[in-house]
Amino acid sequence: MLGSFDYVRPRTIVECIKTLGERADAAVMAGGTDLFVDMRNAVRHPACLIDIKGIDALRVLDVDGPSAISIGSSVSLNRILENPSVRTRFAGLAAAAESIATYQLRNRATLVGNICNASPAADMAPILLVLGADVLVAGAGGDRTIPLARFFAGVKRNTLHPGELVTRVQIPVQSGLRTGFAKQQRIRGHDLAVANAAGAYSPETDVLRLAVGSCAPTPVLLKPLTVGRASALELVGSALQEAGEAICPIDDVRSSSAYRNAVLPVLLRRLIETLISEKEGR
Repeated sequence: MLGSFDYVRPRTIVECIKTLGERADAAVMAGGTDLFVDMRNAVRHPACLIDIKGIDALRVLDVDGPSAISIGSSVSLNRILENPSVRTRFAGLAAAAESIATYQLRNRATLVGNICNASPAADMAPILLVLGADVLVAGAGGDRTIPLARFFAGVKRNTLHPGELVTRVQIPVQSGLRTGFAKQQRIRGHDLAVANAAGAYSPETDVLRLAVGSCAPTPVLLKPLTVGRASALELVGSALQEAGEAICPIDDVRSSSAYRNAVLPVLLRRLIETLISEKEGR
């Protein structure tokens, strides 16, 4: 049972921030796909739900900007992955969104909600990390920008201050960037990741960025690698060596740590091979 709670539907960001300041017992609801599960399972007990779907400024999806794209906090995953510009310019972003849940749930679930939930297995986190995304936040104390790499604080914990609201995620545009996403799960269809990974390769700079999820308390951004003449297998070895203790898979209901340690290099190799396959001489 979800229990009883007050319901507020603000029309502006200012109104939302005001309500958050007045109600320390409130929870922000965008899609609600994670929040309602936590409430049903008695993990969270908000006395007030603030539904942000009615705030026009948070529904903006701007993917055609020359320097950055902007994704509002109430933009659904289906709006992102079905956008032609996203599929053309950010294939990895579309693939990550499409890997989440079912079509019906993606009509409600949001990219911002996925990262705010801060699950180690969040499927949108690795691709946003390699893209260098920023999280834009509004609060009573003013606006601030948090690099996504500093947004995750632990399992189901982020670095938002009380009373703050994520308004959008901003992703810088880099010409010619190739992106990809890979995920291993227990079953076909709707399931959380046993392990996931994302990559972004710039042919112009010959730099490869990788990130992995479900293998540590938070999603992990690995150090950038220069591809050069290295093979995909060599690049995987370099990436995991650089990661060191940052990647520390555990045993849980979805997988053993041994399986995660075994499958992660396979995911990374497949991802890297796809990203660098058109490099001259390969």
